[in-house]
Amino acid sequence: MMHHTYALLIILMAASALVPESIGVVGVGTISSAAVRGLCRSSDAQFVLSPRNAAKAKALADEFETVQIATDNQAVVDACDCVLLAVLPGQAEQVCEPLQFREGQLVISLMAGVPLSDVQKWCGPAECSLACPLPAIAENAGTTIVTPPEPRTVAVFEKLGTAVPVATEDQFKRLQAMTCVMGDLYARQKTAQDWLVANGVDATAASAYVGGVFHTMTHDARNAKPSTLADLVAEQTPGGMNEMVIAEQREDGAYASLEHSLDSIYSRLCGAHDPSLAPAKRRK
Repeated sequence: MMHHTYALLIILMAASALVPESIGVVGVGTISSAAVRGLCRSSDAQFVLSPRNAAKAKALADEFETVQIATDNQAVVDACDCVLLAVLPGQAEQVCEPLQFREGQLVISLMAGVPLSDVQKWCGPAECSLACPLPAIAENAGTTIVTPPEPRTVAVFEKLGTAVPVATEDQFKRLQAMTCVMGDLYARQKTAQDWLVANGVDATAASAYVGGVFHTMTHDARNAKPSTLADLVAEQTPGGMNEMVIAEQREDGAYASLEHSLDSIYSRLCGAHDPSLAPAKRRK
């Protein structure tokens, strides 16, 4: 046990050494702010923020001594070993192309739907990666997909929770599409909560219980192996109530509908939205 703990400590120390000493942010929005908060708590990095979103940048600088605000975007790039790009995708070329990056620098794009080839074109000769973090990185509890599996990029997001590196941009986009079920999950929770309240359950009790139950279910699937989810489905009691819900949802086409939505989101991420992938009612 002690040997395992020591080995884990060595791995964590090695990962920490890969985290850049200075990290800049161009585009201080919700996700990039979450990244700064999480990294301020888990690393010794210094941060330089672009000035455009003044309120968010000032809030971070007031909260953390390791955060400062630059005069402009080029000053961010000049000051840092690593730059997080988090501007709106529609503004990406306009913001990034005039900037002068340098060899050996790391650029991590958080911009949804912007291809790696575009980021490389605008930011060369820096080394470029794509990442898709979730808000929980602010609490160092996020799971972030990364491509390519560049060691410094992986180390940054290991500090923010768990990094899931993949070899190709196509795999990245398919995982990114799956991320979009987050809103659907919340909608399902709300449906359950509304049903409880409509049937006489106290609203506070309903929200607490629904949130707790869904948290427990996601915990069961944490660190899933390839067979974990299939095993969790299969272990439901034959003829039991959980199995009944699965059967009814399958019969109603809920799971097939989810697959259609994932295909549609993937198509959109590839920049070629396919109308044939619209929900069944709209395709008729």
